[in-house]
Amino acid sequence: MMEPHIAKNRADAVDSMLNVSTQQRREDHNGESEERYRALFEMGPVAVYSCDVSGVIDNFNARAAELWGRAPEPGDTDERFCGSYKLFLPDGTYMPHDECPMALVVSRRMAEARDQEVLIERPDGSRITVIVNIRPLTNHRGEVTGAINCFYDITERKRLEEALRQSHADLERTVNQRTAALTQLSSKLMRAQDDERRKISRELHDSIGQYLVHVKMLLDTLRRPDATDKEGILRDLTDTVERCSTETRTISYLLHPPLLDELGLSSAVNWYADGFAQRSGIQVNLNLRPGLQRLPGELEILLFRILQESLTNIHRHAHSRSVDIKLEVSTDEALLEVRDYGQGFPAGLLEQYKSGAGAGVGLRSMHERVSEVDGRFEIESASSGTLVRVIVPLSLQSAKSASGVGRAFSA
Repeated sequence: MMEPHIAKNRADAVDSMLNVSTQQRREDHNGESEERYRALFEMGPVAVYSCDVSGVIDNFNARAAELWGRAPEPGDTDERFCGSYKLFLPDGTYMPHDECPMALVVSRRMAEARDQEVLIERPDGSRITVIVNIRPLTNHRGEVTGAINCFYDITERKRLEEALRQSHADLERTVNQRTAALTQLSSKLMRAQDDERRKISRELHDSIGQYLVHVKMLLDTLRRPDATDKEGILRDLTDTVERCSTETRTISYLLHPPLLDELGLSSAVNWYADGFAQRSGIQVNLNLRPGLQRLPGELEILLFRILQESLTNIHRHAHSRSVDIKLEVSTDEALLEVRDYGQGFPAGLLEQYKSGAGAGVGLRSMHERVSEVDGRFEIESASSGTLVRVIVPLSLQSAKSASGVGRAFSA
């Protein structure tokens, strides 16, 4: 039988061995935990650093050094509160290190910092914007022993936000300019309509009205019992009625050529070009492919009105001796070109038109009408002349969308 003191010694030895084993396991576990913490600390995408109660930096990870653009010496008493070269407020105001969010938390002037924006300047002069989140570190008595700062770079986000803000501002400015231009165009169109109506009124009064007055005078003469040379009066009456009829057809053709409906754009262009050449003395060179197919009715009106407006501008402003007209139709689109060899646009007028800031109602009206059918309206001008080019698609959708074009031009 084992002596009591020997049994006790053996029990003490076993307890000692168990305590050593437990302590070892604790140390091993703590070592593993420390290793995991260090791995997370170094490999995390967020910059992290900590300070002691006096603000001396005692630890930081690689991401923090990357954002700072430098790696301060841990424990250096000359490095306090932040490892950045310089700090600034979001508005660009310089911020001393001893007034930064970390200093305020460590000194208990601020409980913590959440999502505060700070500008960091690196030694090379570049600046980045970061968001900082700072919590104090305390001991078991609740005393502040330091603080830890987690911060991340939002420079690219700020750049995109500024780009978006600038884009919104540019868009708003463009919309305002566009609205002003459309308002101005609408006003000019109304004045143009009034001018056109006055012109038609004068033509009716000065031509047809006078013919009708003359007809009435001749009829009154024929009613008189003492009227002589009734045959001559009848001849004069017939000639006057024929001239009135011719004038009426001319005005009607200018308002809406019957050929456009009956025979199509090609015939209407031929007719109008001949009349323009006779009235203006300007040589017209037509380049029309034989057998051009018919276009949707509203597109034919659109192209014809643009031809009218272009030739009118040439007659009024270009001082050109000749003009070339080209009309082509493919399976997908129609092309109209009107080229003169005059003096070109006045300096700055074409730039105003392209920027939407001005130009005449005719140009703006043509451009708007072509845009409504998803077409392209182009102008090239120099001292040697001007080229107006219109390309309109022949898709069914575009043809349908042209429903207001004829009315807009003929108002």
